[in-house]
Amino acid sequence: MAKMIKRSETLQSQVYEYLREQILFGGLAPGQRLIEERICEETGVSRSPIREAIRRLEKDGLVIVQAQGGVTVYQPTPDDFTHLYECRLSLEPTAAMFAAERRTEAEVRELRDLLERMKELNYPSDSRRTHELNFTFHQRISEASKNPYLTKIMNELKVLISFYRNAILEVHPRRPETVISEHQAIVEAIARQDGEEAKARMTEHITRDFELCMEADRKQADDQ
Repeated sequence: MAKMIKRSETLQSQVYEYLREQILFGGLAPGQRLIEERICEETGVSRSPIREAIRRLEKDGLVIVQAQGGVTVYQPTPDDFTHLYECRLSLEPTAAMFAAERRTEAEVRELRDLLERMKELNYPSDSRRTHELNFTFHQRISEASKNPYLTKIMNELKVLISFYRNAILEVHPRRPETVISEHQAIVEAIARQDGEEAKARMTEHITRDFELCMEADRKQADDQ
C-alpha cells in the first residue's frame, strides 16, 4: 500500500485527518478495532503521532479507548440516533425558518449551486463528496439563519450525523436521489422567504431520514 503521509505537514495532524476520513467515509467500520501496527504500516509514521491522533479522535467522539486497552471506532446505538433526531427536529426546521426570513440573495444562489453539484454526483462512487455537500447544504442553511449558536451546535453534531447517513445509505443507496428533491423544496421556500413552508419541508426531510435510519437498524438486527 502506498504511504499516505507527507512529511511537509505535522505528522499527528495528517494521521488524524487520515483516520478521521477512514471512519467517516467507510474505510473503518463502527466497532472496528484500530491496530497501531497496521496504522504504522499504512502511513509510515511511528506510534507517537498515531497515539496523539487517536487522542484527538477520542475527543471528537469518533473512537472509544477501552479501559483494558485497545481502541475501537465509535458504534452508535439506536438510542443515539433517536436522540440525534430529537435534536435535529428541534434545531434544523427552526434554522430553515429563520434562514427564509433572513437570507441574502447570495446565500440562495449558493444553496442552488450546492444542489446542482449534488445532482452531478454518482453514489456510491462519489460517496465522500456526497457526504461533504450534504453536510455543507445543511450548514449553509444554519448560517443563513444568522444565529451563531445554531451553527455551532450543528457543527458539533457533524460526527454523529455522518454515522446516521452511513447507516441509511447502506440499506438505501438511492437515498441521495430523493434527498435532492427534498432539498430543492427547502431551497425554494427559503428563496420565497416563506419561513413556515421552509420549516415544514425541513421537518419532513429530517423525519424521512430518521424513518430510513430506523429501518436500516432493524434490517441490520434481522441480518444478525
